[in-house]
Amino acid sequence: MKAVMKWLNTTRFMRAYLRYQNASANLLAGGISYTALFSMAGIVTLIIMTAQVVIFAFPLTSDTIFRDVNQWIPGAIQVDGQPGLIDPAAIASPSFTWGTLVVLVVSIMAGIRVVAALRVSIQTVFGLPQRPGAGWKNTLRDVCMFLVLFLGGILASVLGTGSVVVVQTLQRRLPLALPAPSELINAGAFLLTGVLTTLILAFTLRYLALVRAPRRDLWIGTGTLGFLSTALQMSGVYLAASVPPAYAPFTLILTIVLWVNVLCRLFLYMSCWIANPPAAPAPERDFPQFSERPNFVTVSAPTSLFWPHDPLSGRIWSLAQEEAAWRLSQQVIWSHQDQSHRFATAAEKHHLSGRPVAPSVMSQKLIRR
Repeated sequence: MKAVMKWLNTTRFMRAYLRYQNASANLLAGGISYTALFSMAGIVTLIIMTAQVVIFAFPLTSDTIFRDVNQWIPGAIQVDGQPGLIDPAAIASPSFTWGTLVVLVVSIMAGIRVVAALRVSIQTVFGLPQRPGAGWKNTLRDVCMFLVLFLGGILASVLGTGSVVVVQTLQRRLPLALPAPSELINAGAFLLTGVLTTLILAFTLRYLALVRAPRRDLWIGTGTLGFLSTALQMSGVYLAASVPPAYAPFTLILTIVLWVNVLCRLFLYMSCWIANPPAAPAPERDFPQFSERPNFVTVSAPTSLFWPHDPLSGRIWSLAQEEAAWRLSQQVIWSHQDQSHRFATAAEKHHLSGRPVAPSVMSQKLIRR
């Protein structure tokens, strides 16, 4: 059993999970979710103000849009006397006052806080230090990424939940029937939304958190999470359609909160997997300084400054932990070298059989391993 656990701790999934636990990613995801929850009113207001421009430009199709939206998200909009979260009169009003400008600024600031929390969380799980003197640059980057994520999220939602509605509307309005079955439309919407979500995730890691991950790991991780989150999103839409209209507003709020929390957890674990961290040693049962006063690193006790610790977080470690971490890292390296040796042996046999192998291709395979 010990041998199995020892091998399990060297696998990539377990090393990513240990990094996820040691970085307190659950708390980070909860912090992002609470920030999004308290900022939800401002974000919804910004979405409504964006919808005002679209609906004011196309007033004849507003009723059709409201009914089609309620087909997929019951209770989102008040239509035909049914309860809903959003009043159509508030959306269709094109007036712009100083109060509207204040609401717009507050809404954008609320979205930027969510993006800033996401940036700090991603850098924490990757172990990236905060760059000195980058305060205004981080703020500018958060603003630009908020606009990108806002527009990309709306586009992904439209592709994922509105494709069938759009095609059904075209079939009702056009004289020619569109030969497009619903299964094909759903498959196309799934592929388009998955690809778009993958690009958004990769863009977030590279230009928001400034993570320079290997391309192979980056696209495998973001692609897996992109299509997984798309499947969860589309299945959630179908489940929401079975909710009675009276309970739909509460269900919608609960779904948004749970969706943000689950997506943040998956995103942070995917970040840990892309990071491919070294094996983390098990914590020591008893530190030599645990029974002392103070038992933590502090300037009030100058002798504690000589204890082995992380100068950024103040976390204490022991020499046994450092030695265990070195042994685990060597074990992971040797396991990868054994795999490389097996590939090299196979390549040598392949070459001796009379079929040459390009060195560049084999070297790329070894590097990727």
